[in-house]
Amino acid sequence: MHDVKRSDRRPLFIALCSVLAFAGCTDDGGDAADGMDSAGDTTGDGPGFDEQEVIAQAADYAASLTKVNDQATSSAHGLADTVNFYVSPSSLQAYLMFDPEMPQEVALPEGTLLVKEHFNPEGATDGFLMMYKAPAGYNPDAADWFWARVDGAGNTQETGVVGFCVGCHNQVADAGFVFGVPLDNRL
Repeated sequence: MHDVKRSDRRPLFIALCSVLAFAGCTDDGGDAADGMDSAGDTTGDGPGFDEQEVIAQAADYAASLTKVNDQATSSAHGLADTVNFYVSPSSLQAYLMFDPEMPQEVALPEGTLLVKEHFNPEGATDGFLMMYKAPAGYNPDAADWFWARVDGAGNTQETGVVGFCVGCHNQVADAGFVFGVPLDNRL
């Protein structure tokens, strides 16, 4: 994906949008995430946003977001062998204030997009996880973050308040649910 011209990625982008229109279940057959209806729209009292558009923006991470780490690092979960980290350019300076060794809260603005690019053991790109800072009130229990998991074929597997994402990011709830990239592995 890194060596493909931006114009050559348009068919992938269109295919991803088509897949997203039909995404509504987790890989274990359950409903999409809490707070979501079967069409993938936010439900409940919190403010909504265009989730499909946000996932499509995340899918274009290599061209539109800023890579943060110098070297791919081991993945904290079994979905990838190694990972790279990307952030919205407008949120880069705030994101760089996160230090995983000394977690502290840093205010990331609404619209911040974080992407964790996955690589398989052979080093090929194999999907991504993403976090999006949704409007205030979307999910106050998780600092208003929206999560999604997209596999290597471009299929959205889970969206919303993804259990395994929140379960891990709860460890740094006091830091706004964001871990950051180790200082010795930044570009």
